[in-house]
Amino acid sequence: MSLQMSLVFGTMIFQMITLLLFVLPLPLMVRSQIVTLYTKITTAQNFRIFLMFSITLMSLQFYDCIQRLEKYRRVQENDVLQGFVNYDKLASKFYSQRNLYLSGAILYLLMGIYTVASIVKKLVLKEKLYRELIAERDDGSKTGKSDDSEEIVKVKHLIELKQKDINALKKQLNGLQTAYDGLNKGEERSKGD
Repeated sequence: MSLQMSLVFGTMIFQMITLLLFVLPLPLMVRSQIVTLYTKITTAQNFRIFLMFSITLMSLQFYDCIQRLEKYRRVQENDVLQGFVNYDKLASKFYSQRNLYLSGAILYLLMGIYTVASIVKKLVLKEKLYRELIAERDDGSKTGKSDDSEEIVKVKHLIELKQKDINALKKQLNGLQTAYDGLNKGEERSKGD
């Protein structure tokens, strides 16, 4: 049993280190290499099988711990009513609680690693795209190209059209509000009505 718990504890430490690597503010090159390595590892078929096997085992251990704790709770209530305390049962209850916390932490860290890795993956892609756009803009200004390319002109024209639509809708809204307010002008009511 101690070998199993040592492996579980080692797995949890490995997960915490992995999560720390994803969260640390590292340079883009290091972060992109971490994301690339993570992607290569997670796309491997053998790793997926190992991961599903591990998740299944941890889930079963988690469920088993919950069942044992429920059994110890029922037994402890009977022992307390009789005035008897069994220290072996208390030790077993402690081990079940420990296993519950460890297996729950591992399952939670798996979800956390997946979530943080997907966020960091998107962050790296956006950062690379941003740097490419900055490099293109800088190259364009060095070669003497103007900032008004065809796409920019089209987008500016589209923005102007949308702004005209917005202004027309605002005028229509103001007209409808005025007409609605005009419907209730003639009727004044007192408190007694």
